[in-house]
Amino acid sequence: MQRRQVLAASCAAVLGCAGQRVFAQTSRRTAAIKLGQSAPLTGPMAATGAAVRDCAQAVFADFNATGGLRGRALELVSLDDEDRSERTAVNVKLLAAQHDVTALFGFVGAGAHRAGARGAAEEKLAYVAPVSGAQELRAATLRGVHNLRASHVDEIAYIVRHTHEIGIRRLSLVAEYNPQGWELRDGLIEALQTHGQKVASVGSVDAEGSPLTLTDMVATLLAVGPEAILLGANHVASALVVTAARKAGFNGLFYTLSTVGGSALIQRLGRLAIGLSVTQVVPFPWGGSVGVSREFQAFCAQHKLAPSFLGMEAYLAANLLVDALKGTRDGTAQQLTQALDAAAPRDFGGFIGAFYTHARRTPVQVDLTVYSASGKFVR
Repeated sequence: MQRRQVLAASCAAVLGCAGQRVFAQTSRRTAAIKLGQSAPLTGPMAATGAAVRDCAQAVFADFNATGGLRGRALELVSLDDEDRSERTAVNVKLLAAQHDVTALFGFVGAGAHRAGARGAAEEKLAYVAPVSGAQELRAATLRGVHNLRASHVDEIAYIVRHTHEIGIRRLSLVAEYNPQGWELRDGLIEALQTHGQKVASVGSVDAEGSPLTLTDMVATLLAVGPEAILLGANHVASALVVTAARKAGFNGLFYTLSTVGGSALIQRLGRLAIGLSVTQVVPFPWGGSVGVSREFQAFCAQHKLAPSFLGMEAYLAANLLVDALKGTRDGTAQQLTQALDAAAPRDFGGFIGAFYTHARRTPVQVDLTVYSASGKFVR
């Protein structure tokens, strides 16, 4: 009797272990594939982070509605970093340890340039489509980064070609005193040298645009009589510089990069934003001349989203990521990284999109827009 009880207990244990293994395997096959995002979802940059998050989530929802990856849904886990890079670093750890994400996607703000990418490398996760033009993300030494947008250097080169063509010879720069600002300064110096020019003046500003230093900095910046000023600081400091420069009598042109000249800067400047020239790195969202713009507008209407440049960027990047995911067997982190490396460029209809690491796979996409008196960007 006792022997039968022992045998029964042993069989139950064996069956129990087998059942647990089957359950675990089934759970893995049906569990959602998670992507992690760190972005400003509160504070002055909240609209920027939300634009990327909302469009990406809508693309993933469309993918899930077709069955996802063999029945597995694709989920975006977004954590708020308040546009603080130190919070970004913490969020990467949380996304990897607590949420078990397969890759990091669509980082926005101060942490996108450096903290997110370095955290991704530490966690051995792909870092996909950061909203950043930083050169560090395009260096061969930093593995796992998959860029979509053009670099800051590409945008600066475009601005310099444009200003040279319209006869501007004295171009000044405002940037933050940090590695990002130094990168912009060096990029501008190099771009101007190709046209036999030099930077008229460079002004350094802190992230808050401190009034203790702003007045003297603007006075020094304007002392050489620049015809145009390139804004490379964040939107808070850049808005203060524009206001102070106009108050000091500067009547020249302002140019800014796509990561600076978004809705947050426009809202801070109000009427002073009129005439601001902004580089863009994706197709014009409101146009009707190319297929990708028409499809994006229909997508936004379907999901009740407002078209924007950031939304277009998220739409393109999320679709490219879905394309790569379809090429994997189980959607693991390693498989997705390999698929991202091997994925072919996609023709969106007037725009060829592809992720790239240090070697670009598609032509540079940079355009110039102007903020008009009607409150819209025009080309």
